[in-house]
Amino acid sequence: MKSPGLLAQNHIDRTPVLQIRFVSHQDELQTNSPKKPADALNVESSMRISQAPRASFTAFVLLWTCSILDSRCQTAVADSFDKIQSEVWRPGGGSSKAASEKPDTPPHRKNATRASHANHEDYCDDDVDSFFGKAFLAGITSPFWVPRAALNDDLSQAGYFPEHPYENADGSLLLDKNPRGAHDSLIVLQGQYGSDFDSISHANGRVLMENSSRFGIDSEFFYRNEAVPTGHAELWTGDANLTYRFAQNENWQFRAGLGANWLTYKGKSDSGINFTYGTDWFPSDPWVVSGVLDWGRVGDAGLFHGRTTIGVSRNGWGVFTGYDFFEIGHQEMHAWVNGIELRF
Repeated sequence: MKSPGLLAQNHIDRTPVLQIRFVSHQDELQTNSPKKPADALNVESSMRISQAPRASFTAFVLLWTCSILDSRCQTAVADSFDKIQSEVWRPGGGSSKAASEKPDTPPHRKNATRASHANHEDYCDDDVDSFFGKAFLAGITSPFWVPRAALNDDLSQAGYFPEHPYENADGSLLLDKNPRGAHDSLIVLQGQYGSDFDSISHANGRVLMENSSRFGIDSEFFYRNEAVPTGHAELWTGDANLTYRFAQNENWQFRAGLGANWLTYKGKSDSGINFTYGTDWFPSDPWVVSGVLDWGRVGDAGLFHGRTTIGVSRNGWGVFTGYDFFEIGHQEMHAWVNGIELRF
């Protein structure tokens, strides 16, 4: 009679065992195909190992390039029109006012300030203060009196306009009305296109009207378009100014004036004060050189605009090219511009 241990062992040994083996397609090919020599296997393995770093490097370059392009697009969105909006309409609507308000000075500091001012008055010579004051005043007003002195203009002479620049005139202005075709008014229509060769382009229209009395109107608008990942963003700006031609002769005209500028973005608009300063130079037929500066505020942000162009004019029609700079707050936009104009 067998022991219970031997019976258990025989039962275990006779139990059927089901084995499942997963065979891949590659293993099947390797099983069915003839075995390769050891040298061939070593060469194939080394080729696979050498190709792995290349694939990894290529993937890294592609990912790095995509990340750079994506970050550049995101930066363009964040650094242009949207940032302009955040500066023009600051949260709370009074950050600029709050920044200008200073906390009250403690009494002991006020006394120290008064004492320092008294000491300054004791040690400063009145003649030195007068000299520097006059020099400062002369410096900031030089853009006005220097052109007048250079052109020998005493503001008593009216200015008339030929039919076209360089027609019966040395430039674009006549100091008397005797030449044929001279008239009292001038209208200049300009249109231009500009681009920063990246993501922002603009279209511009300008109207300049002047009279023999030297007063005039200078108005323009800008439509700017920015390419963003979601499509396009649009920004509208412009200004309108009352101007006065404070210095003039046959070849040079200088004008300055005050007015207002405006901005519209995403259906929201704001405006502010504007100062403009411009000049036109007609050196010789058919050349025209022009420059304009605008300086002011819109909403809570400062605004500065400058443009300089060079072109040719024939029978009242002209073409020009140049550079345009526009800044609102801390956001700058540069553009190479090309345009056409009509003078009549």
